[in-house]
Amino acid sequence: MTSQRITRRHVDGVLRIIRHLWQHPREDTPLAVLADMAHFSPYHFHRIYVGIMKESVTATRQRMRLQQAAVSLTRQAQADMAQLARRSGYRSAAAFCRAFSRAYGLPPGRYRQACLSRSLSLTRMENAMYVPEFRTVSQPLPLAARPHRGDYMQIGQAFDELALRANAWLTADSRWYGIYLDDPRVVAPTDLRAAACVSRPPDRALPEGLEAREIDAGRYVVIVHRGPYSELEQAYGWLYGVWLPASGEALADRPCVEAYLNLPHNTAPKDLLTEIWAPLA
Repeated sequence: MTSQRITRRHVDGVLRIIRHLWQHPREDTPLAVLADMAHFSPYHFHRIYVGIMKESVTATRQRMRLQQAAVSLTRQAQADMAQLARRSGYRSAAAFCRAFSRAYGLPPGRYRQACLSRSLSLTRMENAMYVPEFRTVSQPLPLAARPHRGDYMQIGQAFDELALRANAWLTADSRWYGIYLDDPRVVAPTDLRAAACVSRPPDRALPEGLEAREIDAGRYVVIVHRGPYSELEQAYGWLYGVWLPASGEALADRPCVEAYLNLPHNTAPKDLLTEIWAPLA
């Protein structure tokens, strides 16, 4: 068997596991069952998974569950802590609170209240919240993209698949982006369209399952958000509701771009850094 076929077999096997974990985040599927799904020996499965994903199955599962809990806290004002703990795989609310606090910097109850307070006071925060920067992209930036359709908070599956399919040419200099085509406040979650993207070397052919996209040349206003992806809607609210009306600028007929300065598999949600690029006319 050629090296290329072996690599493809490993990637396809881990892809099956990633899809299963995203589709069944509450299930504690045994490693032996996951190994069978991936068509790997149970003696070697987890080492292969860690070697490719750079984290354990347990870490992947916990990251997904805590992210879903954070989304529930921001969307459901009356979310029950005991129920969230069970959904996140914790036997007690206390254990859930400790894990959530380590990842998000606040206990779940305070996190929910902080999100609500920030949402209600966006207009009062004004420039104390974000510092806009103007940036010019002189040439289109070529990207490899994995399309996503559905809840934006589930796009992590598309990013995981993108990383696996593009693994052969990813480097420390690769840059990760998200392109979001719809407003989640007016489009049903099942119909939301987006693309998980990574910078693409011009001499590289696109692997199967990926498509070519680009970030258009032009002027952008850029703000940096520090914190979980589940709080990004607050940054968009500030950009559109506070900065734009007072700026004298007009937006171009292109979607916003998110640029991810660090990654969730090795960064606590509270420390994630995300640039929002809004295109200017």
